[in-house]
This record gives sequence, structure tokens and C-alpha cells, in this order.
Amino acid sequence: MDHELPAPGPINYNDSEEIIRLLKRLVPFALTKIDKLLVSKLDPEDIVQSVFRNFFTALQKGNFKPASWEEMWYLLAKMTIWKCNSKLEFYLSQARDVRIEKPFDSKEDVSTDPLFLDEKLILEESLDLVMMKLQDENRKKVFCLILQGHSPAEIAEDFGVSKRTIERFKNDIKEILTLEINQGFFKK
Repeated sequence: MDHELPAPGPINYNDSEEIIRLLKRLVPFALTKIDKLLVSKLDPEDIVQSVFRNFFTALQKGNFKPASWEEMWYLLAKMTIWKCNSKLEFYLSQARDVRIEKPFDSKEDVSTDPLFLDEKLILEESLDLVMMKLQDENRKKVFCLILQGHSPAEIAEDFGVSKRTIERFKNDIKEILTLEINQGFFKK
């Protein structure tokens, strides 16, 4: 079996096959130790890479020196458990508590949510403002194409202008929005 521990004996840290074997054994182990609340947020391979990095850093500093592959596995497994627990603690902290996250349900109508309505209104007003301030029809068309997700290169090709010209149009739009936002803050 590929996920078994290496044969007993002294550890050769340069034996990449044995290290990879431990790594392959540790990833599924990490998956079993990740709390069910965090399965969608954490990748067991990332956990294991972090554990290996910490392990070899501590090994170089002389913090520990396992005498056998079994001891090394025990240390890596223990470090993996600690890492998973610290991630759980991190994601359950008050500011990012995953228990209060609400999965998006496409059946819910977010258009009636007051926060959504406020954001929608602000966005509409911002877009109207930019369209009013852009007096050149070509700039208005460019703005609409940018909002539709077209790249500056695509837009430049459609209008027969340089990409740099489109970038200038984008900067003009940013300046209009920045100016209006700043003026809005200073009015209060």
C-alpha cells in the first residue's frame, strides 16, 4: 500500500520518495481532521504544506529531531491536528464566524432585501451620473461596453482607436466617480 509508513530505521530527510509517501498519507488524514463547518473553506493539501513547512523550519532550528519515521509521522499528525484546530478557531472568531454565514439560495428573492435595494439605487444613481457627465457619445458607448465586460483591447478594435485611448476614457470615468464620491462625503 502506497500510504504506509516507511520501513523502520533512521530517517533520511533527503529521501524524497519517503517524504512524498508521508505527504500522501497526511493529506487524507488532514481531511478527516478538518471540521465539517470548514470543509468548503480549507484545502487539506494547503494544511499539509503548511505543516511540512513548519516541521522543516523547526527541524532546522533544532526544536526536535524524530528518531524514526514513526516519530516523524506522529509529529506531523499532531501538527496537522493543531493546524486544523487553529483554523477552526480562526474561522469561528467573532468577525468571521462561519456558523452565521448564510448560503446563497437561488430561491430567495434578494431584490426585496432592503440592503440590496439600497445598493441597487446607489449603483443606478452612480451610472446615471457618469452618463450625464460623459457628454461625448463615443465615451458613453465605451462606458457601456466596459460595464458589459469587454476588454479595452476589444473596445479599441471596435472603435478603431488605440487601447491607450480607451484607458484614458476609463480614467475619465474613474475621475468623475471619485470626484462625486469625495464631494458626497464632504457635503455631510
